[in-house]
Amino acid sequence: MGMFINLGKTLGLLRELRGKSQARVAREAGIGKSQLSKYENGKELPKLDSLEKVLKALGVGHFEFFYTLYLVDQRADGLARGEEGHSLVEKLSMPPLLSKSTLLSETTDQGFARVFTDLLQLYRTVFEQIVLTQRPDGT
Repeated sequence: MGMFINLGKTLGLLRELRGKSQARVAREAGIGKSQLSKYENGKELPKLDSLEKVLKALGVGHFEFFYTLYLVDQRADGLARGEEGHSLVEKLSMPPLLSKSTLLSETTDQGFARVFTDLLQLYRTVFEQIVLTQRPDGT
């Protein structure tokens, strides 16, 4: 379960960011509220079909989910190393995917890398703004 240790936290975070209750998401996904609670609390990993139903109920695409999971993992790693004083954006490094060579020409690959890097930075910024501006009461 190591690679998905923060899967439940990510589902819970995305649900809260969407302003949906567990009961509503569970109902829309066609699963029980207690089952969704088990997923969010890390007591069980969802099967792929259940995960897809939950993501659909949340209105979350696969990229958004897995990148948010990546962000949560990176933040958790930073906190575990005692790096809690820095912002989420400062602590994140680019995914290894961007450092690997591709079959594209070097110029094309560099162009895509720049665009993708900018998109990831924009996503990080928006993600951090949403998370940091939410008050504990959900508003």
